[in-house]
Amino acid sequence: MAIAKHPDTDALAAMLSRAFYDDPLFVYFFPDDTKREKLNHYTFRYMLNHAANKGQIVVTDDGLSGAAIWSPSGALHYSLLDLLRYGAVRGSLHQGPAAVLRQLKALDIMQAMHKSIITDPHYYLATIGVEPDKHGKGLGSALLRPTLAELDEQQLPVYLDTHNEDNVSLYRRFGFEIVHHGFLPGGSVMHWAMLRLPG
Repeated sequence: MAIAKHPDTDALAAMLSRAFYDDPLFVYFFPDDTKREKLNHYTFRYMLNHAANKGQIVVTDDGLSGAAIWSPSGALHYSLLDLLRYGAVRGSLHQGPAAVLRQLKALDIMQAMHKSIITDPHYYLATIGVEPDKHGKGLGSALLRPTLAELDEQQLPVYLDTHNEDNVSLYRRFGFEIVHHGFLPGGSVMHWAMLRLPG
């Protein structure tokens, strides 16, 4: 596993779009099964472009089969300039106003919850995904280990959101604890907020 200094954001966005095709949050964002993978792509490309400049992206050895997107807490505010510079506005034109509003509403709720749980300096695991046909090979764990070890050395906590119950046990194995669990307001998407204190 390695930090991607010049990531192929289009290829990684395509991989994450497939990885999150059945994720409950992305099903809520983009209900049309025939368009979801394409529409996912714009969201993940923005996240990757933002992290490539303000956080870090850890990728599998081949650079394409899996990725983890990390952001320091000081880089979590998305300014209008960021939205323009890293492609969110351009992507929103393809996704349509209803899908954009669903994403913005969920992001606002999750950010408010995040701020209510931890304000000290920390890292945010924005997303982690593996190519669907590579599941079960330990790539998710391998993507987590190096960064968590570094953050332990720096004595920095880590926060994450997940909307897939299958992920909770993986994160617990790495020392994350559930700090909030419930439906996102106004929707049917279950949300787990998890926090890991440095070991």
